[in-house]
Amino acid sequence: MSIADSASIGAEHGAEKASEKQPSTSSTSLESSTSPDTHDQKTIRPADTPFGWIPTLAVMVNYMFIFGASNSYGVFSTYYLNEKFVGTSATTLSWIGTLITSLMLGCNIGTGALADKIGYRPTAYIGTVLCTAAYILASFAKEVWQLILSQGVLFGIGASFLIAPSLSIPPQWFNKYRGLASGVAVAGSSFGGLWFTAATQAMIDNLGSPWALRILGILTFAVTSLMNLLYFRRVPARPRKTLFELKAAKRLIFWLISLEACAMYTGYWALTFYIGTTARQLGGTMQDGSNLLLVLNAGSAVGRILAGVVADKFGNMNTLFVSLVLTVVIEMPLWMK
Repeated sequence: MSIADSASIGAEHGAEKASEKQPSTSSTSLESSTSPDTHDQKTIRPADTPFGWIPTLAVMVNYMFIFGASNSYGVFSTYYLNEKFVGTSATTLSWIGTLITSLMLGCNIGTGALADKIGYRPTAYIGTVLCTAAYILASFAKEVWQLILSQGVLFGIGASFLIAPSLSIPPQWFNKYRGLASGVAVAGSSFGGLWFTAATQAMIDNLGSPWALRILGILTFAVTSLMNLLYFRRVPARPRKTLFELKAAKRLIFWLISLEACAMYTGYWALTFYIGTTARQLGGTMQDGSNLLLVLNAGSAVGRILAGVVADKFGNMNTLFVSLVLTVVIEMPLWMK
């Protein structure tokens, strides 16, 4: 179970808390459940129904392409360091992966509010276009700074438009099995890391990095465009008077959770980005590094789903605490000489 697995469950498990108590009434028709996602939706749809798995699985697939790209960036990082940009410092190339993750998560401050205002689907489609453009532009990059702006900045911002509506969909549709639904959804990031890692390595070896990026861009556009159609809301968006909820910033718990998330993701992404390079430094091949990343994502996929089940039974914060302690105990010796 990776350092971010239970945290992802905790974040989703607590999202849309206001919708938790909404009743499931027989007066709500299936027609209302399948009506288009609009920001002016008035109907409250029933929770804990089989229909809820449709948008949840759509989120899982989109997570494959959002987080799968970042989880498998270690393949590109190893290639850039050892093949394409030999002599460029790891610190310089690390800006690409750093910007992907920081922007895809940090920009949610604005994209989350936008999703409530204009609807889930329009917001997600903006992300689809930006992520596709990022891949295509990166495929023509000749300098590191061009990759930083395209594969780093543009993809990170685009991913935030896809993540914003995705985060709140599973918790909306389930009360009893909210942790499981969230776990299944975020497991998509690990499943994506599995096939993204293998596919990216194979495409780089056989077609070169430019075509690897173009193919990933085409796949991202085709699949996420389809999945975005299945982004249904269960409850209407709450009206916003301001873009930011400044009341939250006055609470100590807000800053404690933010600090915990920063520390957690720092440890998580460092491992995924540099596990391939570390394998090379220890005498392994690029394929060895790719295989290690595959194993990491496989374990993460199992951990995310199990964490959801455990969170439903023992509580999301308890699950998060145990997961973080175990991960630190397991991971620290790997980096110590």
